[in-house]
Amino acid sequence: MGGSLSGRSRGTGIRMLTWRDCRAVGRAEPGWRLGHSTCPSVPRVSDQEVLADIRSIVHQTSYTPRDPRELCGRLLTTCYMASENSSRGTCDRARELAQQIGSHHIGLSIDPAVKAVMGIFSLVTGRSPAFAVHGGSSRENLALQNVQARVRMVVAYLFAQLSLWSRGAPGGLLVLGSANVDESLLGYLTKYDCSSADINPIGGISKTDLRAFVQLCRERFQLPALQSILEAPATAELEPLADGQVSQTDEEDMGVTYSELSVYGRLRKVAKTGPYSMFCRLLVLWKDTCSPRQVADKVKRFFSKYSANRHKMTTLTPAYHAESYSPDDNRFDLRPFLYNTRWPWQFRCIENQVLQLERGQQQDLDGVD
Repeated sequence: MGGSLSGRSRGTGIRMLTWRDCRAVGRAEPGWRLGHSTCPSVPRVSDQEVLADIRSIVHQTSYTPRDPRELCGRLLTTCYMASENSSRGTCDRARELAQQIGSHHIGLSIDPAVKAVMGIFSLVTGRSPAFAVHGGSSRENLALQNVQARVRMVVAYLFAQLSLWSRGAPGGLLVLGSANVDESLLGYLTKYDCSSADINPIGGISKTDLRAFVQLCRERFQLPALQSILEAPATAELEPLADGQVSQTDEEDMGVTYSELSVYGRLRKVAKTGPYSMFCRLLVLWKDTCSPRQVADKVKRFFSKYSANRHKMTTLTPAYHAESYSPDDNRFDLRPFLYNTRWPWQFRCIENQVLQLERGQQQDLDGVD
């Protein structure tokens, strides 16, 4: 298995899932057996069957894992693909965690590939796009971020196919995706970036649950690197740094918090609400923290982005289904992937309701001496 992973919680979640299994298989956890199952509906697999699978994966018929770090090094390859927009802190956290769990870690720069791709564009068009902080338009800014993200996908697959070959080992690696269910819901990902892979272990897990899982691993496995990862802000690191520090965060980019996304996701999928019915629900749910106008703006922002990016679900990497509001259209969510992003009727109903509520509040104030 291999993945384009960083020193952030989503990539860390993938590594902790692998590390937890390596500890179980390597008999590092008292009371665990190789084929142990805690689910009564799942039959217990014998130790010999698990051992046979591991030997098949590592292409060694006599191999027996004794140390979880050694096993992790055989099974998991992590690759930190830095760019000029990557912070030193993120790079250090990725490397430190790899050292602590024993994964085979690769650090490289994608800048030469990004510059080559942009050089082709400039050669053909005679134009050179710029980031927004350098005077570029929003279209230029987004395109420059997407190039970095897509180059990482290409490089990840190249190393997955040839990394073991370069080490003189047989076989190849599966590419692991690292987009969580909340980012997929809003479409906060680039088509054919790190969300595109052979399988996505965290694709059906919310950001909130991922952070809770990493926190649990920090406490249980005593991995110091996890603390700094939990404290670091979630960021794509695709825009220029400011004095060497991250200037871009996920929640600022999205205009939505991850906790809000979990609420939107469950109302949209589980409660089957559209824009207006979600607005009505949230008026009650958030009455102590948001005005009707603020609730309306939040709902409109979510549905506008959700509908504009819904098409990305048609190429979503298969993932373990672990959340009730997974937006995966291929398996769990049969809603359309093409919408009118303006939602004219629904947004008009929301606006009318807000105006009525605001007029009612004003009348109440006018009646006060």
